[in-house]
Amino acid sequence: MRNKAPGSHVRWPWLLGLSMTVIAGAAHAADAGSVPTLSAQTIQEWQDGSEVPFSLPTDVALGTNGHLYVVDGGNHRVVSIDGSGNVQAVFGSRGRGDGELEGPVGIGVDGKGRVHVADRGNRRIQVFAEDGSYLYPVPLVASGLRVAPVDVAVNKEGTELFVTIADTHEVIVFDWKGNVLRRWGGRGEEPGQFFHPATIAIAADTVYVVDVLNARVQCFYPDGRIIRTFGKRGAGPGTLFRPKGITVDTSGRVFVSDSYFGVVQAFETSGEFLYALGEAGKPALFRTPVGMTAVNGDLAVVEMLGGSLKRLQLGSEQ
Repeated sequence: MRNKAPGSHVRWPWLLGLSMTVIAGAAHAADAGSVPTLSAQTIQEWQDGSEVPFSLPTDVALGTNGHLYVVDGGNHRVVSIDGSGNVQAVFGSRGRGDGELEGPVGIGVDGKGRVHVADRGNRRIQVFAEDGSYLYPVPLVASGLRVAPVDVAVNKEGTELFVTIADTHEVIVFDWKGNVLRRWGGRGEEPGQFFHPATIAIAADTVYVVDVLNARVQCFYPDGRIIRTFGKRGAGPGTLFRPKGITVDTSGRVFVSDSYFGVVQAFETSGEFLYALGEAGKPALFRTPVGMTAVNGDLAVVEMLGGSLKRLQLGSEQ
């Protein structure tokens, strides 16, 4: 099976513009001057030609079993990879039935090992066990309308699903039955408003939301109160242009991918810029980096147009 051409069978309009800008973004990043960098060595990689090749992968999450769960959006499925790099399970196929997916985008695993997949085309969250067996759907109905999820994060108790909705520019919190518990956002540039929210992460009772077209990250309490925002539109260190992915590691570093410039930067939880992944003052360039997850001191990064997943061993600041 070969990777499909970028954009084939894609039902997610917010992703379609990436291929138009990635080459120009990489050129800008390559011309950037010396910046603080954190060494990052690729120690594992899965891509076209691998046992299970990806087509437009978008996100990755770490399971309680140590496996990486990759949303293989163009193939409408999820791929489970163990710590040794072996494919352990492939689940989901294109369709509208139980366990079937239509343009899945985001993914989150809760503390009980339940794998939640943002089944955007079917306007629901689908929940699987870590072995890939199907559990149940979570239909998403808000204000009488079924909404299309982009990403999902689950609280530590496993009782609340925090879902980003790009179409209505908001975060909606659902219970496992699909009932709306609370919501916040709306289109705008003020703190607490969004312009196409994408990935979402929860760490230390803080909800981090990537606000793509406002070129920033917004931080909230779980009840929706704003804590802070960080990042601003630009081309230099600590600035963002098309942020897409986010993850927080055990030391509290917040990693943010920028799909336009092809770089991954790290920030303090306060929003202060730390460094970019790279070597000797030069940022490493990725092919449209999107979803990420921290993995026992390493970092797993999905490259959408590269059709790959990379596991990076993080080293020292340079």
